[in-house]
Amino acid sequence: MYKVVEMFDSIEGEGKRSGMPATFIRFAGCNLRCGYCDTAYALFGEKEECRYEELGLEDLLSRDIKHCVTLTGGEPLIADGIAELTAQLLDRGHEINIETNGAVDIVGFLQEVGIYDEQKLFFTIDYKLPSSGMSDKMLWNNFENLMPYDVVKFVVGSDEDFLEMKRVINRMRTLYEVMPYMYAGCVYNEYDAKKLVKKLIEDSDTQDVRLQVQLHKIIWDADMRGV
Repeated sequence: MYKVVEMFDSIEGEGKRSGMPATFIRFAGCNLRCGYCDTAYALFGEKEECRYEELGLEDLLSRDIKHCVTLTGGEPLIADGIAELTAQLLDRGHEINIETNGAVDIVGFLQEVGIYDEQKLFFTIDYKLPSSGMSDKMLWNNFENLMPYDVVKFVVGSDEDFLEMKRVINRMRTLYEVMPYMYAGCVYNEYDAKKLVKKLIEDSDTQDVRLQVQLHKIIWDADMRGV
């Protein structure tokens, strides 16, 4: 049974499919506690309230699902049976975007999924920077095993974060002939977007990093769920 906090149709708010329609499946539970988390309602813990519905595989697959499916959380890769669900969705022709936090092994997950069309499954993977309080939880093996169609997402909340982002990107450049997509955004209401843009433009190490904004927070209320 899958612990599903919410399932809804909307547009992708960030990343390489920003603005495109998708079905979102948000799973309960996370192995991290980022200081700026904006989906605390999907967490388990003493101070968080997490309401979810237990759904079976057929319950999920019987829903009207868009061509692209985004598996998110919380942290979807810690959900029991997530590889089986992913494989079933791929078999049905869906494109899968997995939003993962960088602290769960993606290589083992892909081995569980098995044979699949690589172009149909991609990761939007966070690299947690110092302001998150979770940078020590990052599994570097994840960032050594990405494909050119995967997305690495940085959320910048301080000048220190920006410097760490540069360090990570330059380290990754030593590993790849073709880099994954690189996106950088701001911790909501905590870091000035104009400042980030200026840094991205002026720094030679970030010329291939794309700015991202959270479209869903611009279109709807920033705290609104199910969008």
